[in-house]
Amino acid sequence: MPVLSLQAIETLCQESLLAVGASEEQAAIVAAEIAEAEAEGIRNVGLGYIHLYLKHLKVGKVKPNAQPSVVKTSAASTVVDADFGFCHHAYMVGEQRLIETAREQGVAMLAIHQSSSAGVLGWFVRRLAQQGLVSLMFANSSKAVAAHGGKVPFFGTNPFAFGAPRGTDEPLVVDMATASTARVNLVKAAAEGREIEPGHAIDVDGNPTTDPAAGLKGAQLPMGGPKGFGLGLMVDVLAGVLTGSNCSYEASMFANTDGGPPNVGQTIIAIDPNFLAGNFTNHLETMFAALTEDNDVRIPGERRAQLRAKHEADGVEVPQSLIDLITELAQTT
Repeated sequence: MPVLSLQAIETLCQESLLAVGASEEQAAIVAAEIAEAEAEGIRNVGLGYIHLYLKHLKVGKVKPNAQPSVVKTSAASTVVDADFGFCHHAYMVGEQRLIETAREQGVAMLAIHQSSSAGVLGWFVRRLAQQGLVSLMFANSSKAVAAHGGKVPFFGTNPFAFGAPRGTDEPLVVDMATASTARVNLVKAAAEGREIEPGHAIDVDGNPTTDPAAGLKGAQLPMGGPKGFGLGLMVDVLAGVLTGSNCSYEASMFANTDGGPPNVGQTIIAIDPNFLAGNFTNHLETMFAALTEDNDVRIPGERRAQLRAKHEADGVEVPQSLIDLITELAQTT
């Protein structure tokens, strides 16, 4: 299996995105985010996801020449119109103001509308943690998950993330979907002809199933039943309704080229811990020391950091079939 450096992965992605019409700024930002996902071992929204980005650019589901802009501000809030382009590009347009207003006001919010898939939410909160800020991010997505007690897809996998600076090189990062498992796990199981664990999906009639193909035709389930349902609902309200974007059930599907731009939204809240309490990182590290003492506990973000160090040094194994697919999509007009 070929081994690619992170720089080679970023170059492959950037050149492919440019080949199908993405602007130079969009291509650079998205390629860097995908390389970061690969560095942290998150293939499903790294190189395993770029085929959708390329297809969406070709059909205009993601606007190739989008020009995101700040459209509304207050002392602590920033609203960015993504112009139906990439979420990552829109975020970068508002990031500096988000950081500045968080430091000035103690807390700040960035809302993005007319947006698309956010990819790895940990990418966003990690950047803010590296600036010394605590943050929360919410991003809704196209429907895939049934409500607790429901029979049809209504919510997206609707992830949220949390980040905080630590007294170490890598910050605390919690990044999770509100579905019981990632949709890609069902797709992979179906392709391999194996069953999934109970509790992840229902079929078209609303019956529990361990058949991933039936689950893909039916619906995924929220993690923890009603608790996951509540979290998924919260994400849809904060990222969809609050930003004036589509809710999950209204958005076109991320997984195909049907329909126009999904017009989902993202909300990021950033907090300056120094505004609220001194000695934040030292206190946090004291808590982590107590948490891990005589316990086999891994602090969220540490595994990503370990994989990042490994892949920076050794590169990343990438199936030739995946490289060929990306190359083929970039050559097809």
